[in-house]
Amino acid sequence: MSKLLIGRFVFIAASSVIVVMAGGGVAFIHRSVGMIYLALWVVWWLVTALGRQRGVPSAYDQKQGAIVMALSVLIVPVLIVVPPWEYAHFAGPIPRDGPLAWAGLTLFVGGIALQAAAMWALRGMYTVRLGIKPGHRLVTSGSYRLVRHPGYLSYIASMTGIGLALSSLFGLGLAILVMPFILWRIQHEEGMLVAEFGEEYQAYRRQTKWRLIPLVY
Repeated sequence: MSKLLIGRFVFIAASSVIVVMAGGGVAFIHRSVGMIYLALWVVWWLVTALGRQRGVPSAYDQKQGAIVMALSVLIVPVLIVVPPWEYAHFAGPIPRDGPLAWAGLTLFVGGIALQAAAMWALRGMYTVRLGIKPGHRLVTSGSYRLVRHPGYLSYIASMTGIGLALSSLFGLGLAILVMPFILWRIQHEEGMLVAEFGEEYQAYRRQTKWRLIPLVY
């Protein structure tokens, strides 16, 4: 097992403990929403650990690598701590453990499933860095027949699901705040794919109308 994979498993274990502590300790997992949320949190990061590769440095990634790292350092710790803390301590406008919370858990499940489907379709080509690996081929099947960027859609769905599940205004705000970066990254990624695959990718774009969200964009 690689050091990177071991590090990801350590992160899953440590972040799960922090989620429970931020959510009020044992009381968090005694509530149905809290227990299911914790289980989904673990599954989400397990899928990420097993399905996402780091990728190789490339000219396409030079402008984005530092930004991706900075956003991860800023967003991930906040996402671990703040939504469960709000769930346990902040009496906000979203009712706790109500229909919206269960809708959020359902959306979280959908986001995880879509991410797993995108990773399965790409196999080892689902990477953090933008770049073309040796033997890279254009994938247009599976979830990529629905939208051109199901991985990013899964991230938005999961973030929104977290916000609703834990009645977290901050979590919902994060889902909105990451949208400009996702749209910017999509623009760069599609430019890379046009440059590398030419008419093959152009034909795929014409065939698959929606970039990110069906019937919207």
